[in-house]
Amino acid sequence: MRTLVSALLALLALVAAAGGLAAAWIDENLVDESGFVALAAPLAEDAEFQAALTDSLVEEATTTTGLPERITSFVEPLIRNAVTALTDTAGYPAAWDRTLRVSHALTFAQAPEPGEPAPAIITLDLAPVIGLVTDRLGDGLGVEVPVPEDTTIEVGSLERGGMLSWASDAVIAWPVYLTIAGVLAVLAVVVARRRGTTLALLGLGVAGIGVLGVLAGRLLPERLGGAPGMSAVADVFVQGVAARAGTDIAGSSVAVLVAGLMAMAVGIAVRLTFGRRRRRFR
Repeated sequence: MRTLVSALLALLALVAAAGGLAAAWIDENLVDESGFVALAAPLAEDAEFQAALTDSLVEEATTTTGLPERITSFVEPLIRNAVTALTDTAGYPAAWDRTLRVSHALTFAQAPEPGEPAPAIITLDLAPVIGLVTDRLGDGLGVEVPVPEDTTIEVGSLERGGMLSWASDAVIAWPVYLTIAGVLAVLAVVVARRRGTTLALLGLGVAGIGVLGVLAGRLLPERLGGAPGMSAVADVFVQGVAARAGTDIAGSSVAVLVAGLMAMAVGIAVRLTFGRRRRRFR
């Protein structure tokens, strides 16, 4: 009976640990504004993303210059040159940082009232970057170029509120999940007849969680992006963030794997030590 109870406690501990570790990563890298900015900030130097962003900004700026259509084709190369040179300006990193912070605030804003349409799960607001483009373009053309009224790009198909609100509320409780996992693990070892063996099995389970994390980190970039109806900017943004997220998840999972192997080694050592002592007393 003790063995069965110990096994059940150990299994629940591993489930709680896996959920707590996943929730901790999501909270620190997606729900937390600073973590999200740190994760997505390097996209400002990603060539593929910048190419897609340039095309989008050129299209937006071209349609909002207020110039006659007959000279739009003449102005478009000037706009493209201005946008292409944007990433080399001193103000671009700050503009991209503000873009990410505004986008994060929009994404995790309160859900609308019942009956009102809810925006996409992630809303990328390019207003700071587009504002920088229109300012430079206006200086070059000698005219005031207005910023488009709508500078947002929707990423994903889930709606704010509902699942997203529930998920963001759930992940911030990750310290509770890990505490529960620790308590259950201790109880599993205390209740077990062979505590060294139980500790070794718990370590093996934690190492297994680490392996799953490494695999998930490698598969994540392949599973995201390319959704039907997604704009080029949104698609490249998702792929870029997913690639960085996958690398970070895999790296963090290696630490979990090592911790699990260490716990397993301690459990094996305890098992061998106490097993020998019992045989001597017999």
